[in-house]
Amino acid sequence: MSPPQVTDVAGVPPEDRVPPATTRPATPPRSSLPLAVVLQALISLGDGLAMVALASRVYQSSHASWAVACVFLAISVPMTALAPVAGLALDRLPVRPVLVASAAAEAVVALALTRLTSTGAILGLSVGFGLCAAVLQPGLGAIVPRVAGPAGVTKANGYLQAATWGGFTVGPLLAGVLTAAGGTSLALGAVAAVYGIGAGGLRLLRLAPAGLADRGAPADAPGPDGLAEAPGRAAGRRGGQISAGLRFLRNDAEASLLVGVVAIMVAFGNMASVAEVAFAEGVLKAGASGYSMLVAAWTGGMLAGTLLGGRLPGRRLALATLLGSLAAGTGVALAAGAMSLWQAAAAYGIGGLANGIEVVATRSFLNHRVPEAISGRVFAAYSGILFGAMSLGMAAAGGLLAPLNPRVVLLIAGGGGIVAGALGCLRYARLRARRRTAPQESRTAPQET
Repeated sequence: MSPPQVTDVAGVPPEDRVPPATTRPATPPRSSLPLAVVLQALISLGDGLAMVALASRVYQSSHASWAVACVFLAISVPMTALAPVAGLALDRLPVRPVLVASAAAEAVVALALTRLTSTGAILGLSVGFGLCAAVLQPGLGAIVPRVAGPAGVTKANGYLQAATWGGFTVGPLLAGVLTAAGGTSLALGAVAAVYGIGAGGLRLLRLAPAGLADRGAPADAPGPDGLAEAPGRAAGRRGGQISAGLRFLRNDAEASLLVGVVAIMVAFGNMASVAEVAFAEGVLKAGASGYSMLVAAWTGGMLAGTLLGGRLPGRRLALATLLGSLAAGTGVALAAGAMSLWQAAAAYGIGGLANGIEVVATRSFLNHRVPEAISGRVFAAYSGILFGAMSLGMAAAGGLLAPLNPRVVLLIAGGGGIVAGALGCLRYARLRARRRTAPQESRTAPQET
């Protein structure tokens, strides 16, 4: 099945706009996708290992919970703030060396952290992780068509996201084992080794040739109306290249809808991530093991959902994103009403399954929809929006948990996802209806003579 066609290129600068026939990459080597899956699992393992090791190390040096929160902010804030710059680098520079350099820099940062114990130094170098991840994470998403070929994007995203969640599951467990065996220095040394191996693997990864023979067209390339642009106008657009990803997401009606709905669902979902600790231990009286079971139920559901999502047909990707967001919120809301740990875990499994399908559907939709010339910027913008939504959701949950019962906060979190998904489905139906009637209106319109 052919991928969805781009119908609105208003967010694409003229220097990035090329004829559609030249934007599809050639068939990649057969070994590329299996190696990419292994590397995705390895890098995700390193991410999970690093998060736990950093949190443990900064708490040991400060004995303050605020310091732990600052570690997470030091990593997530750069990923949001630097998304436009990171995306431009991915689009304007050879992508594989950029990814290799980012992974290698993370290895160096982790190695430096093995020697430092002060809170300030740990927080400062944690920013380095965020800077590298701001490039590495969207870059791994943007290269999927060059790893799998256009026809295999959705299935590849299913495998890659399954590898991501597998790595995130193993990473924290490995951090606990290594920290118990040799302290946080050993765990951070392992982080450095993992990222170093990842950098080497990325260096060996073979990508299909880029669909663009030239990364930029002349400054007087035709604009949306097919006419050459004036030099002043072209110069103004060049000045806005850095925000091309955000402009595309704003101007493409379906992409804007999907990313907006997913961002709202993620914000409310991360309210649940904060509240579920108190819910498991304080409301269900299940202790730390109960909390672990809820997390495992969601991540296990996501793992299955990503594999199922890889089987979605291209024409159903947008609808799968919206229904997945709605169902993920439903899972959280059902867990809020659970009277036992097993009921809550089952509801979380449903929510995680839907969330996994949504992740694959959204990323595959963007892979198909976005012109290759701005794919790095779009994926960087998408990543930045999601990390910003995560931060807002966690902050909101922290404020709500003081006056409200954790069960109520979970219900709010699930309800937000349900409302966002439902309204998104209604809006999507209207967009589809408008698109179906547009050709009929054009055929019946009087012709000018």
